[in-house]
Amino acid sequence: MKTKALSSFFVLFAIAAGIVAMTPAAFADHSEVTIEAAMGSGAPGCEETAEGCYIPSTATVDVGGKVIMSNPDTAAHTFTAGSPNDGPTGEFDTGLIMAGGLYEYSPDTVGEIPYFCMVHPWMQGLIIVQEVEAE
Repeated sequence: MKTKALSSFFVLFAIAAGIVAMTPAAFADHSEVTIEAAMGSGAPGCEETAEGCYIPSTATVDVGGKVIMSNPDTAAHTFTAGSPNDGPTGEFDTGLIMAGGLYEYSPDTVGEIPYFCMVHPWMQGLIIVQEVEAE
């Protein structure tokens, strides 16, 4: 009897852990996000990896939140709103961020903002700006 009760407890625990693991990211804190240029992204190839050239390649932040754009790579990079095909949109442009540098941006409008590196156009990412979640 004790073995059956103990087994039932573990099954319920596993189910609860699975539900928690599948909880949507909508409940996550999106008041601040850090995006990093991938190491070695100054040479083509990062765009074909699972991580991409900017990590994360898609980042979600709340309106009024903080996006920290960081460059741990040895090459200088930009984080420039827009796309290599259409050019900059003017939403934000970090200019060249040298190795170890960073830039902060606070979006004020809901929407999606594609961005890229003007020096290395294969580097592309997306920032999703959402309404602040009610608690």
